[in-house]
Amino acid sequence: MLFISAIINYADETAAHIIEKIKKGDKQLKEKFIEDYIPFILKVVSSFYSSKIVDMKNSDEYSIGLMAFDEAIEKYDSTKGKSFIKFAEMVIKRRMVDYFRKISAVCQKEIPFSYFENENEFENHINPFGAGNELDRYELICELKDFSKQLKDFGLNIENLPDYMPKHKDSKQICIGIAKKIVENKVIYDKLKNKKYFYMKELSKIIDVHPKTVERNREFIICLCLIYGNDYRNFKKYLNKIC
Repeated sequence: MLFISAIINYADETAAHIIEKIKKGDKQLKEKFIEDYIPFILKVVSSFYSSKIVDMKNSDEYSIGLMAFDEAIEKYDSTKGKSFIKFAEMVIKRRMVDYFRKISAVCQKEIPFSYFENENEFENHINPFGAGNELDRYELICELKDFSKQLKDFGLNIENLPDYMPKHKDSKQICIGIAKKIVENKVIYDKLKNKKYFYMKELSKIIDVHPKTVERNREFIICLCLIYGNDYRNFKKYLNKIC
């Protein structure tokens, strides 16, 4: 789960009464009401994908969810017989879909799939913008955005992913094995995330691979660590096909 806090579920009558007061100008009550519903907002937003977004509360998706919840407060009409929780969920999902449609066009320009080995091959394996529902495509967009952002922190670029990848299948498998062992070792993986590097002296204790092999494939191993460490479902599916 992306959060632990219990979800506050006001009774419909109570929620309607609170919203009525908010609409009359009670700003403090509005702030408290929104704060109580943050776990609910996170739950609705997170339902759009299976893999986690790093630092969710600083993400664009969370901001969209908050704005949509505020919109739901302003537009809610208790006389129409719909519970506030259902209405708010509907508004948040609509705004998330609107946001998805907007960024999907942008991402196809910023991160075209020709960056990978073969555009058709990638689409056949992951099916990002072809058949499939909007939630699946949105999940892929989230993964691409998050992966691209994290790569930049390491001085790497998603455009260069094919260049980082070794040509031979055996070499790819060796790199995958190394990456999985790094991710499984909390001390080494945390150092990689914090210091943006892994140390061969420590790494040699958990792998039996020549240091030159590791250094030659350093960029690809880092990419793999991010993919497995963040549980990017679509990228893992792609790796299973090409490796």
